[in-house]
Amino acid sequence: MAVPRLPSLVESLRSRLAVRRWQRAAQSAETLDAATLARLGPRARQVATHARQLAEAADRVLDGRHVGTDAIDRPPQCDWAWRPAPWAVQMTPQVIAGATGGTGLTDGVRLFHDCPLTEITLKQTRTNRPDAAAPYALSVDALGFAGSFLSLALDLPQQAALSLRRSHIIGISTRLKMERTGEMFVRLNIKQGPNTDQMVSELRPGDHAGSPVTAEFDLGFDEINPAKLEGAWIDLIFERPEMNLVRIEDLTVTRRPRADI
Repeated sequence: MAVPRLPSLVESLRSRLAVRRWQRAAQSAETLDAATLARLGPRARQVATHARQLAEAADRVLDGRHVGTDAIDRPPQCDWAWRPAPWAVQMTPQVIAGATGGTGLTDGVRLFHDCPLTEITLKQTRTNRPDAAAPYALSVDALGFAGSFLSLALDLPQQAALSLRRSHIIGISTRLKMERTGEMFVRLNIKQGPNTDQMVSELRPGDHAGSPVTAEFDLGFDEINPAKLEGAWIDLIFERPEMNLVRIEDLTVTRRPRADI
């Protein structure tokens, strides 16, 4: 694929005429007829998608000059590694107060809970430590909590999810800080047709100060049918989250082959 000439790309993004046209369309969107909206809607989504992808790529590259965005601790024979968006690129917005169940943070990352109170705040902050691998940290702050569950769901990239096999071990590594001691679990979900297989492991922050908290899932103990694979995601589950602030300084996912038995 031909690489666009960068000056032309920058000039087009800065085009006052193009910006003004989209501004006028946005301002008058409520009064436009259905035919015009049907024509402009797909174009707007396409422009927004490409602009977001460019912004995220720019964040990764520019942040990488100061923080090791690609510095993922990979186990031996690791063939895939991933740092989800909240720890890799800037979120918009970076603070979500009164987060309701199903609140989206980035594409493929959502907060789920059943608490009727609006006392949960999500906050992404820039990491300034020179030794930090992730450019951003994510905090989950729950004051009053009257629900039965609170979890952060992270969809695995589709290509990685569909290539999961029984010969794989999935590793989760995170760095956590809690305002008060609490329990956390990580659950791997693999959707195969109408069924979803689940594997759960407890995370134990605080066992070794400054060390990553890890969990592993050996897929050799699961029945995976590649023809039925539809997707996979990870849940971070917060037990008794009330009156607690959990700061997740980094989170990475890796995959490696399991030893033949």
